Amino acid sequence: MLIRIILGVVAAGVAGTLANAAAAGLFLRPDLFERLAVVPNRYFIGVALALAIPLIYRLLRGPAGALVALAFLTVAPSLLAKLGLGAMTAWTTVLALNFVYALAALVAYRLVVR
Repeated sequence: MLIRIILGVVAAGVAGTLANAAAAGLFLRPDLFERLAVVPNRYFIGVALALAIPLIYRLLRGPAGALVALAFLTVAPSLLAKLGLGAMTAWTTVLALNFVYALAALVAYRLVVR
């Protein structure tokens, strides 16, 4: 079971990061997908943030855990992007793109672990 959780976290981080880059390319500028999808640090951050998923699911079962994980995976990378990395994009855009990350990460995690 531990191996599936580790694989689920890695899959969640990678899938969420790719979905985030695809959404940025689709809704902002087409060249953003290519620029964002090839940055290794984005995958590292995506996997590091996805480490919270099994912890949240361990504390909260059922829909409550999914909602808290969705909220955390939306807000945490948004705060990191705006306050830590100095993203110049508007808050609403950053939150929307990170919601895509969160949704894709949760779906990938659930598919691998369950």
